[in-house]
Amino acid sequence: MKFLIYLITLTTLFFSCSPKIGSTISNKQPALADSEFVLILQKEDSFINDGIEIGNIKSNDYGFSSNCTYYEVIETLKKLARDYGANLIKITDRKSPDQWSTCERLKAKIYKVLNFRVHEKEIEWTASRKLTWEDFKGSPKTISNSNTAAQTFCGFGFQTNNVTMFNKAKIFTTTSFTTNLSWVRPDQKNRLDLLEHEQGHFDLCEVYARQLRKTLEEKKLTAFNLNTDANVIFKNVSKSYLERQELYESETQYGTDRKKQIEWTKLIASELNELSSFSK
Repeated sequence: MKFLIYLITLTTLFFSCSPKIGSTISNKQPALADSEFVLILQKEDSFINDGIEIGNIKSNDYGFSSNCTYYEVIETLKKLARDYGANLIKITDRKSPDQWSTCERLKAKIYKVLNFRVHEKEIEWTASRKLTWEDFKGSPKTISNSNTAAQTFCGFGFQTNNVTMFNKAKIFTTTSFTTNLSWVRPDQKNRLDLLEHEQGHFDLCEVYARQLRKTLEEKKLTAFNLNTDANVIFKNVSKSYLERQELYESETQYGTDRKKQIEWTKLIASELNELSSFSK
């Protein structure tokens, strides 16, 4: 079992208006509901269009706008995509904050595909979306993991808004499951108990993402202590997370101890509920 943890921070001393959102639409489809899922594919992700190409959307900035971290921009673009009937956004260009702008600047093509799940590279944790064996798209490592039935690669991280002397830090935590690095042996796909065990790893990842967010918010980060204090907090939470994942493996005997697995499944669900106010 392997896990990925990552950290992204962004600090600046400027603020202004919102980023500029634009679109060029050639094949508009019926609008989607606000609750409809929209898949995000990064610039480097491979994608073969098996649906309808709707057009292009972008978020730009020519100064020092606010409310334009990657996650804030993505949420704005998702809403725009739904308005045009798209359920997939393929980023084609991305510029990170620099001396010219404090914003993430994105260009993307949008599509309506029949089944977005076949295109997923990463799965964001949500309470309603449980893993299926179809999400484990990687190839089993038969030599280095001869006794392993499945492996889950998941990770958590965070980004902050543009923190200034005049505003508070907003924390954006993410928990993701990497599909092409997660795998299951073909002869194990009938084991629902094993799938429950792997879901437990993903759920534990979300528990510590929420714990990270809780700790960061309680620290009351400012432009002056963000980088130093956030790094310390992230390292401490990450250490606890990795230790807890190993304990989960040990006590459940990799999911084979049914009694312990049930106990852990209930415990993780309880911890998610206790931290529900820090989900996002």
